[in-house]
Formats: sequence, C-alpha cells, structure tokens
Amino acid sequence: QQFKKKSFRNRLSDTGFLIRNSFTIVGKDKDIKTPSIRMIVLSLIITMITYSSFLSFFLLNIKLGALLFLTTLILRVYRYFFNVREKAKQSWIVYNTACGKDISYNDAHVHTKVQRGRLRIIALVDFLMKRLKNTVKRQKKGFLNFIIQIAVGFLMEVWDLLSHYMLPAIVIEQKSMKELVPEMKSLKKNIPATLVGVFGIDFVGNVVNNIFNWLKFIGVILGLFIGHFIAQRTDFCVIHVFEFTNVDGDSFDGSFCWIPVYVLFFTISILKAIFKNIVDSIKVIYFTIFYTAIRLPDSISPEMKEELNSFLLMKDTSSLEKDSGEDLAVEE
Repeated sequence: QQFKKKSFRNRLSDTGFLIRNSFTIVGKDKDIKTPSIRMIVLSLIITMITYSSFLSFFLLNIKLGALLFLTTLILRVYRYFFNVREKAKQSWIVYNTACGKDISYNDAHVHTKVQRGRLRIIALVDFLMKRLKNTVKRQKKGFLNFIIQIAVGFLMEVWDLLSHYMLPAIVIEQKSMKELVPEMKSLKKNIPATLVGVFGIDFVGNVVNNIFNWLKFIGVILGLFIGHFIAQRTDFCVIHVFEFTNVDGDSFDGSFCWIPVYVLFFTISILKAIFKNIVDSIKVIYFTIFYTAIRLPDSISPEMKEELNSFLLMKDTSSLEKDSGEDLAVEE
C-alpha cells in the first residue's frame, strides 16, 4: 500500500476528530496539557512583542521598534528549541498515561534532560527547514522556482511526519539518531494496514496555516472597509493612499484608518498562535500513541487499549467494536 496525499477537506476532518478526541486522552492526566500551555504562552508573548514593534514603527519610535523587533527575532529562534523540548515532555507524559502511570510535568522535565542533545538536532533541522522554505518563497517567480517550491513543500511534509515519529522514539526508548535512520527507512513497513489510510504524508498538515491565511485575507478586506468608513469621520491614524476623480467630477478618497487592520491582524495572529500549538500538541499525542502501539504494544494499559485503538484509527468506539479484534500491534 502507498502513502497518499490527503485533500484539505479530509485533513480538516482529521484535525477536527483529533481535537475532539484528544481531550479524552488529556483528561487522563492534567499534566499532559502543561507543555501545550507553555508553548501557547511563549507564542502569545512573541506575537504581542511583534505587533508592539510594528506599532512603534508606525508611531515613529524607531529605537523602541528596532529593540522589540530584535527581541522578536531572538525569541522566534529560541522557540524552535523550547517547543521541541516541551513536545518531548508531553510525549513522555502521554506514554506513561497510556501505560496507566501518573507522572508529573517535573518528572518529564527531568527525564528529557538526558535527550537534550538529540532534541536540539530536531529543533535545528526544524529551524533550517523553515528558513529554506522562506528563502525559496522569496526567489523570483518562474517554472524552476515553482518546481523547487513543490519539492521543498513535500520535503517539509515528510520531515514533519518523521520529526513527530522521532520524538517518542528518542524520549521513550532513548534511541540515538544513528539507530533511528534504518528505522525511518522501514517505517512504512511497520505501519499496520488499518492505519495507512489515515497516515497521509501531510497528516493534518498546514490545516491551521491554510485557514488563518484566508482569515488574514478577509481581515485585510474587512479592516480596510472599516478603516475607510472611520476615515470619512476623523483624521485619527488615517493614511492617505490616493484620491480618484472620474470624468463626471465625482471624487473617491482612498484614505483609511489603519487601526482596524492592525486590530484584526493582531486578533487573528493571537488565535492562530493558540490553535497552531493545540494542533502541534495533538500531533505529539497521536504519534506517541501510534509509536507505542506499533513498537511497545504490551506496555499499553489493558483498560485503555480499546480507547487508544479507536483514537488511532479515527473511529468512534462503537465503530471499533464492530471491527472484531482489530489489532494495531505489529511484530518486530
């Protein structure tokens, strides 16, 4: 069987299912959500500083704007390493929860100290992949660049899959990168036939980005409309873009107040930061359970086996019961 790229509608449906059903897993141990909260808080801080720097430039406070912008750049790089470590802690908590054990966030923090070097490698590759994508986007348009963008996009999707698989491998079995390479090559063979259908290369990939890119586009249109309406009544924070006069002498003032655009963009960015981290955490939860099911099936608590099987197959528990004895475990 072959991996297949899912449509956006299917990925959206998968994401919705995982969001709904991940709360069942999270409910087993309140510490599972702690890494998610920490990642969200850092993202919100970065977003607020970023928009504060934009505001400072708008108000011509160049020094403050430059300082805030530099702080944003530093935090954005730091976030790659921070998030990978938090995901590793989350993976360890999820694994222990699946095994019927209750550990604390601090226990996970201590456990993942040993793997910091390997986790930093994943974070560094994450960072470099993102830079590569942005560099390609900035290149001149053309057929060759179009092909390169497709190749880089596919490479990022594959890396997203592999990096989420590698996290539990490193955290749970403490595997080295050298040990993981041959395992990565045989990953496809280790996936049970029942899971191939849901295990698309771009597993719930880019769903949040696609949704919020459209929301930002709508936000610009709505912000300009509201801003233009405000500009007809006040000069406060108004930008004069152009003034058009037709042959009949009717004029149109293209001025608008930039505050609605700023507020809408800021609000959408805040929501995106929250939802993106939630989806990232859900992927960590899913891949940790997935890894445990195919590599360490006997360690899963008998009380949770049916529920976790249903979660992996993206089926309701009632549907799973009809699949008599369906087993996700694979033999080594």
